[in-house]
Amino acid sequence: MLGLRNGLVKNLPNNKPTIYIAIPTGPPKAYALLYMLASLKNLDYPPSKISVNFGVTHHGSANSEAFLQQLKQLLSASNFKCKTSIQTTHPTQEDFDRWGSYYGVILNVHALRLSFLQSKTQYFWLLGGDNPPPRGTLKTLLKTKGDVVSASVNQRSSKKKEYKINQKLCYPIYWQYIWKPKDIPMDLEPSLRDTLRTAWTEFSFLDTPPRKDGERFIHNCVFGSGCSLVRREVLEYVGYYLGSGGTHSEDLHFCNLVNLRGFDTVLDLDTRCLHFDEDGTVY
Repeated sequence: MLGLRNGLVKNLPNNKPTIYIAIPTGPPKAYALLYMLASLKNLDYPPSKISVNFGVTHHGSANSEAFLQQLKQLLSASNFKCKTSIQTTHPTQEDFDRWGSYYGVILNVHALRLSFLQSKTQYFWLLGGDNPPPRGTLKTLLKTKGDVVSASVNQRSSKKKEYKINQKLCYPIYWQYIWKPKDIPMDLEPSLRDTLRTAWTEFSFLDTPPRKDGERFIHNCVFGSGCSLVRREVLEYVGYYLGSGGTHSEDLHFCNLVNLRGFDTVLDLDTRCLHFDEDGTVY
């Protein structure tokens, strides 16, 4: 009996970490909303250990209000067993001037991040509005050792030739650094070293190397945040924002900050999260 009990302990709900699921979304992602809700309902994880939280861009337009009401109705009808919430953000021209084309996502992620940090939840699982996760994705990511862990998410239409689905070209979204801050010569003037470190963080010197045979995990890399699991300690220490350079999106900049601060970003190439398109194609 003791052996049986010991074998079951690791599978008990009380033994699993708590997860704050964050979905920044808005009217442009309406086409994937039903897929997202269905995927979240189907997650293989104890409902008592998760919460589902939407951050919704609301411009004050009829379209924004219609999307918000649709989400509220669908969320209510879905009858989730876990806690759920909807937060709205109201972008201004100043937000656009500050953050550029990523302003909507950044405001939603900021709101969700702050809500997460005000809770006692252990992990922040960020899902793109068009990235419904397969049933076992969360459990797989939790088994991967890393501070920020991502499933493999295929980019939509591209000129790359690594992958081809439904006659459309696509490839996993990830990059690796051409050089790292540790490569900066120690004998340079301190101010110049700081300039190079800032350049590395703000502008990213990245490449997309081919996948090696048998390679599953890529460490200290950069990836989109469509299916990324973040330890609480990382957000407490690193924060989340887009840099002043404005040359890349907020998720790339976050990976740069994580790696610069000595945390580890890990991409699991064998764990795939879906990427929906408006025409119904799944990448």
